[in-house]
Amino acid sequence: MARWSSRLMPRLAGALLALALLLAALPVTFAQSDSRYFPETGHTLRGLFRAFWEANGDAGIFGFPITDEYVGPNGQTIQWFERSRFELVTINGQLQVALGNLGSESIGDRIFPKVPPVENSADRRYIPETQHSIQYGFKEIWETRGDMRIFGYPLSEEIDEVLDDGEWHTVQYFEKARFEYWPSFPPGQRVLLSLLGRRLVPQDRTAPGSAAPTPEPSLPPSVNATVSPESGPPGTSFAFVASGFDSGEKVGIWLTAPDQSTFGADFQATADSSGAITDANIAITTDASFPVGIWSFNAQGVRSGKQAIGYFRISSAASPGDPGQLGVPVHDQLPRQGLSFILPVAAPSGATFVIVGGGFTEGESVGAWITGPDGSSTSIDETQVVVSGTAAQAIFETAGLPDGVYNAVIQGKSSNVIAAAAFKLTRDYVAGPGTPRPSSVNGGSTPPEGGTGTTFQVRGQGFQPNEDLEVWMTDPTGTYTLLPDQMLADASGRIGYDPPIDLTAPSGAIPGVYGIHFRSPASGMRVDVYFTLIGDAKAVPGSPTWVAAALGLVAPGISR
Repeated sequence: MARWSSRLMPRLAGALLALALLLAALPVTFAQSDSRYFPETGHTLRGLFRAFWEANGDAGIFGFPITDEYVGPNGQTIQWFERSRFELVTINGQLQVALGNLGSESIGDRIFPKVPPVENSADRRYIPETQHSIQYGFKEIWETRGDMRIFGYPLSEEIDEVLDDGEWHTVQYFEKARFEYWPSFPPGQRVLLSLLGRRLVPQDRTAPGSAAPTPEPSLPPSVNATVSPESGPPGTSFAFVASGFDSGEKVGIWLTAPDQSTFGADFQATADSSGAITDANIAITTDASFPVGIWSFNAQGVRSGKQAIGYFRISSAASPGDPGQLGVPVHDQLPRQGLSFILPVAAPSGATFVIVGGGFTEGESVGAWITGPDGSSTSIDETQVVVSGTAAQAIFETAGLPDGVYNAVIQGKSSNVIAAAAFKLTRDYVAGPGTPRPSSVNGGSTPPEGGTGTTFQVRGQGFQPNEDLEVWMTDPTGTYTLLPDQMLADASGRIGYDPPIDLTAPSGAIPGVYGIHFRSPASGMRVDVYFTLIGDAKAVPGSPTWVAAALGLVAPGISR
């Protein structure tokens, strides 16, 4: 079962690419680091939608979420709440949250007569934009809870309607809401906002989602040893380094499985002058025969009896995921500073990431670290940092880190130039075998499903002629990769036709659902193409995939 190696395999094939470093500088800020789960409705809220909800009245104004985020037929990211609908829009090149016009949509073809202007007073206010007035309690709520920004302008005067309790109530329609008056309620609680979201939401979107998975138990602390990475699915190569032995002595090596059975190596290492066995470059490549669970490397000095132990976890292979999450963009919420780029943008904990930065002084040394959601920082091993001219690259592992938003930073030690990029650890984009394939939007793949050797023809349409498009992709392991360079729509506003995007799945490609996404930065127009690869191969989250290579992502990086 065990395949031992005395040479550590390269951590990232080709070290990825030199990348496009002429990027606009962005301020370093952190997006919401975690989803917030609501047991009241079984749905989650995150990112820009969560920030807007929490900053503008939360459940009291909008109600609880009744769907998760999803991409609508027009390519727009939306989420429904009991009283509202959030929509992600692009304004002046920046993504912002807009509110759907649920009041207007609920009115349908009804027409309400407009009223002539009246003098404004403490109890009454005329709104010339729609030629309606608001008064008393409705006016107070409108003015103090967000006015037209949250509720829109009034579309009617106060009118009487029968509500769900079977009784007549005074109501007033606004562009984004409907106000209700309940005189039997205590003072200060008599104005309610109608549950228009529950009335208008597509019912097939309201099935409860899942809470965040329970974290796996922590690994025991290693003794005089380290294992890298600390966690990974079958197919991962784990490297072992240990110290504390007598200089020059032979050291026996063995593995201990989760059931405590042992597997000895067919060689012995020799401790160096400092008592370490680093130069032995001990590693093992796992496969599907390795049971899931906590394993350990064990080492013992033949002469001294001194021991070292390093723990690692073999995790499950990519599992079925939530198709509703696969089209939700995350890179908009992960800013960069200076000349920087990071690959991937998001992936499950345990993935390998690489950040490339530029603008440093030629010949200077750099430091590199990651900052976690709690503000704590961890240095990146200097052996994983490479400097070439005015550019630098740092590769780092994320095994054992909790989900959340992190920041990877490279800083020149003499120039103090900073290149930084945020990234997210999440399982939101896992789409292993068994994941239902979402419907493609404004495009498609021919065929939509196939095994290794299949050529998937990716096509899309609906853009402006020759406009620039940002491109990102997700793969079954949950790795979300943003391409550093934009693609160009053809003269007919299409993508994948001229030149064609034809992706041929090689032997060993990861099975599950792939997503390739194109978006116009100018209009927000999107093409989302999904296809399913059938097979039984496994791969490590965060590794470059055949799709990335086919789209031109993987190229020689900064060499040592």
